[in-house]
Amino acid sequence: MRIAMLFAMFTATLLYSAEDFFKKANELYDAGKYAESVPIYRAAIKHGQLEPYAWFNLGNALVHLKQNHVAIVAYKRAAELAPDFAKPWMLLGDISYSYGDYGQAAAYYGRAAELGEKNEHLNYAMASVYLNLKSYVLAERYFEQTLNENPDRLEAWLGLAECARKIGDYKQATEVLQKALQKSVNVSPDLYYTLSYYYLQQDSLKAAIRSMENGLYLDSRNFSARRYLSGLYEKENSPWMAIWTLEQGIAVGNGLAELEMDLAEIYFKQKRLSEALEHYQKAMKAGSAAARIGVENVGHAFYNQGDSLQAEAAYKMLR
Repeated sequence: MRIAMLFAMFTATLLYSAEDFFKKANELYDAGKYAESVPIYRAAIKHGQLEPYAWFNLGNALVHLKQNHVAIVAYKRAAELAPDFAKPWMLLGDISYSYGDYGQAAAYYGRAAELGEKNEHLNYAMASVYLNLKSYVLAERYFEQTLNENPDRLEAWLGLAECARKIGDYKQATEVLQKALQKSVNVSPDLYYTLSYYYLQQDSLKAAIRSMENGLYLDSRNFSARRYLSGLYEKENSPWMAIWTLEQGIAVGNGLAELEMDLAEIYFKQKRLSEALEHYQKAMKAGSAAARIGVENVGHAFYNQGDSLQAEAAYKMLR
């Protein structure tokens, strides 16, 4: 199969005149036929056709084929042949970033900027690099430039807030996300969830609860967020709201093992043993291994109250 494919690719390079290689390779690339475009780009390079751009497009095809190590060579060759061509440096930066080599990514992105590359992608990439390098002032500057170009880029708002959080300024982080809610057309549940966390760090429990509620309104199937909200209600000494929140999640039907377990734990703390036992049993049926311990604890509690019949009924569930 591999030999036949290579033969087909070789044959394809013979079907086009020297003038057609670059154009045909681009057509294959645009059609999503990246593997087929590779030998045609190489033929274009061999015949000296728009060589820097053939190397560049070859690099793009190789990235699609997940051959980043070879794509790096292609992009560097394109940059050597066309020193004023900024895009190879941009994509070298993207590959370095994907490898976690943030220092090298910063150097490549910086070179692209020196050559006049100015766009949202570069600004956001530079911001992300500097955030990972813990250069928060620079990261903040590039996140702000990203938002000047696109105020609806929510990850840039979150990144800008993260710069403030990293230096312990939760008030500033909160103000950034409040501004995002005012300026951005598209609001993500993650924005509300992050804002809730920031409020909690400032001992603003009611505001944290309100923000989580807003997030869940947009994202009702997120059982992890629902569990977090239930925990906030318990902190507020509102166990009835914690129970209601978990029951709403159970009605949605997502994360049943976790939600049933949380609900059982609340009932157990309230010494509502029959209700706790019911929900431990449901959690166990939904796949919670920890629920078995809960059932056993309910059995012990019944036994300590002198209700041996109820205790035995609980123990039977474990056999």
